[in-house]
Amino acid sequence: MSRTLHGEWTKLRTVPGQLWTLPALPLAMIGCTVLVAAAAHPKESGTLDPTVLSLSGVYVAQTVAVLVAVAVVSSEYPRAIRTTLLANPRRGQVFTAKTLLVAGAVGALSVPAVALSLLAGRRTLDQVSQLPLSSGVVWRATSGTAVYLLLTALLAAGIALIVRHAAAAVGVALALLYGPYLAILIIKMPDHVLHTVQKASPMTAGLAVQTATGTGTAPLSPGEGLAVLAGYAGAALTAGWLVLRVRDA
Repeated sequence: MSRTLHGEWTKLRTVPGQLWTLPALPLAMIGCTVLVAAAAHPKESGTLDPTVLSLSGVYVAQTVAVLVAVAVVSSEYPRAIRTTLLANPRRGQVFTAKTLLVAGAVGALSVPAVALSLLAGRRTLDQVSQLPLSSGVVWRATSGTAVYLLLTALLAAGIALIVRHAAAAVGVALALLYGPYLAILIIKMPDHVLHTVQKASPMTAGLAVQTATGTGTAPLSPGEGLAVLAGYAGAALTAGWLVLRVRDA
């Protein structure tokens, strides 16, 4: 298993076009947070949720997480995957190695990215009343955002295994994340329809974990929201595993 995992890492780090995506995640998370927090600086304390603003870079960082996951999984398709499976016919090991590499790479980047984003956002919003860093709500929002990025990457990995084409996999993953959110912004919906879409969308449900004050992105508890996203990721990985096992030969 360690050889298979090392082989997957070698494939990622030896392709410059894929490797650049790794440092892009924390840069996108921190940079976007600072810009959003500065632009949305509330004039009065309590107008906006400062914790959500301090973690707002996740809306861009998740795109990078998707790119990392797709790069790990799709780089060998459509032809090189046969070579990999000939060298290691244990498809379970190949699947596990790719999944672990996605989780390890995105997880290792997400933790410092989210922590530094929170600090940068709070610094930008220094004139606004904020919950202390020691608050359990802030810790939950911060750690939950890192988990959100990890689950998003796993969702993209599953989609990449199914689609087997990098550009198409990125397109499907981003459409699944941003599509319902954009529909909510553009289309006027009755409240019950709006809440249904929010609860069913992987992004709006998952980002409910960030809410410290107010209603958040979906009428769900933080745990329920992450569970929805985890369900999507689990379903995509299961389908991806079945595809790898049956179709790729």
